[in-house]
Amino acid sequence: MAEYIVSARKYRPTRFKDMVGQEHISATLQNAIKSGQLAHSFLFCGPRGVGKTTAARILAKTINCENITADIEACNECPSCVSFNHNSSFNIHELDAASNNSVEDIRQLVDQVRFPPQSGRYKIYIIDEVHMLSQGAFNAFLKTLEEPPSYCKFILATTEKHKILPTILSRCQIFDFRRIDIETIVNHLKHICELEHIDAEEDALHIIAQKSDGGMRDALSMFDRLSSFAGGKLTYESVLKNLNVLDYDYFFKVTDALLTEDLTALMSYLSEVLKRGFEGDDFILGLCEHFRNLLFAKNIDTLGLMEVSESLKRRYLDQTNLASNTFLINCLHLGNLCDVNYKQSKNKRLSVELTLIKMCYVNSTIEAAEASKKKLSTVETQDPASRHQETQNLASLHKPSTDPQPASTRPAAAQPKPIPDKDTVIKKSAKLLSLDDINENNHQKSKGNKSDGDENPVTMSAIIREFNQENVTELWHLFAESIRDTKGGAAVLMNLNQPLVTDGATIAVNLESELQKTQFTQIITSLKNFIYSHIGFHPDIQVNVIKNTDTNTKYYTPQDKLKRLIELNPALRRFQKELGLDLDYD
Repeated sequence: MAEYIVSARKYRPTRFKDMVGQEHISATLQNAIKSGQLAHSFLFCGPRGVGKTTAARILAKTINCENITADIEACNECPSCVSFNHNSSFNIHELDAASNNSVEDIRQLVDQVRFPPQSGRYKIYIIDEVHMLSQGAFNAFLKTLEEPPSYCKFILATTEKHKILPTILSRCQIFDFRRIDIETIVNHLKHICELEHIDAEEDALHIIAQKSDGGMRDALSMFDRLSSFAGGKLTYESVLKNLNVLDYDYFFKVTDALLTEDLTALMSYLSEVLKRGFEGDDFILGLCEHFRNLLFAKNIDTLGLMEVSESLKRRYLDQTNLASNTFLINCLHLGNLCDVNYKQSKNKRLSVELTLIKMCYVNSTIEAAEASKKKLSTVETQDPASRHQETQNLASLHKPSTDPQPASTRPAAAQPKPIPDKDTVIKKSAKLLSLDDINENNHQKSKGNKSDGDENPVTMSAIIREFNQENVTELWHLFAESIRDTKGGAAVLMNLNQPLVTDGATIAVNLESELQKTQFTQIITSLKNFIYSHIGFHPDIQVNVIKNTDTNTKYYTPQDKLKRLIELNPALRRFQKELGLDLDYD
């Protein structure tokens, strides 16, 4: 019975042109050999299983070849190549730094460097996993690495470049190996299937390539295991079962249920996934990957970024027409939040279920928002005749009643008008006349264009007559509500002190301190403009400070409280200045 050799060893490249996925490395090394500009030390770094040690062996074999071919490859026929192929070369030494990482091991290597090669041009040392060397070993290696003999070359390989001392890095020519893309791995596996007479489905090979995470060695190891299990025939179902990978069909079915808002089906699919032994975060990550592919499938330029087979691409193209960009982006955001918070959640299944419920009603939320926006746009673009009718209705509401009112039903003069809540303010603001309405009517009047609603145009004088206590108080609280988030202190001050319309053109406000007056003065200009935009008149706002000699006066602002405390204890002022303390006037 012949000895079995795993595919990773059996199909290990022996020439530069056989290196898969690292063409930029092989081309650079070949050009260096051709021009005779070889460095004395190389550092090959990158993820595991991408060909670092293989490239080091090919480089060592090629530069010692006695008959290099025209395309800069080893001839495989000269004594140097033959001895290398039989692992009997005396000029090429491989050292595993993971198990030979002491100072003594490096000193033995340095002692060997002093002797020139018995045959061939170079004495080459390949040190794998060089980051495992100890601090002392690195230091013992520095001088030799910087100034080796002309006949000596060092090729270092590592998966963790950041662990190597900067003094070592500066003495090496660094080559960064990259992960091998999925399509390249699939094509290489197809080639091996042809050589081994294995029947494999393309979707099955794609799953192996994705699971390998860019490492060819891992892909070949999985390929050997799966081909042995399948008995010479690799199917999509067998690969899914053995690699414990979630089927793409689940994500297509879950997306269909989300688009149709079928919450019952969603919970059923999630239950099936969990019963098969998958974790909730694996399901969410796979679903987010599915949404990402759907987004890429919407544009021909990003279609190539999808690392799936051609048959799956067609399924993505069919489903992406049913899902909007807004839906996919919102679902991606929800999935990302679930993934971030999954480990901290005590009830992990509930976290995933809640995320799916939110995703299920994304489309309904989007439609409600669009309907609200459309309704608001319709109100803003209302025709002038309708807006004029609304103005007449408003004017009739503000006309004083001629009916006598019984004394028993008259409100007490001393009772202030209650402060309206936020919803009331928003509803009432829709009834107030805007400056755009005034300009529209005046513009129509100046042009002499009379429409059906222009027989009684609204003039500025008519609006001034509506400048009364009730309207001013309403606008006062509306403005206070609008600045609550930016100038909370001023908003509180306005709500605590009611305005008083004195002569039909002036608004008076009585405050209790100069500090309150200073705070209120900062918003007077904005308040005037706000009133003008609704009534069409810039009022004169007078601020009066009423001194209160009552020792039990209540201070409404933090500034007043601080002032009172300083009066009681002057040392507090010195304490405030030394620590650089101050109060925010907002």
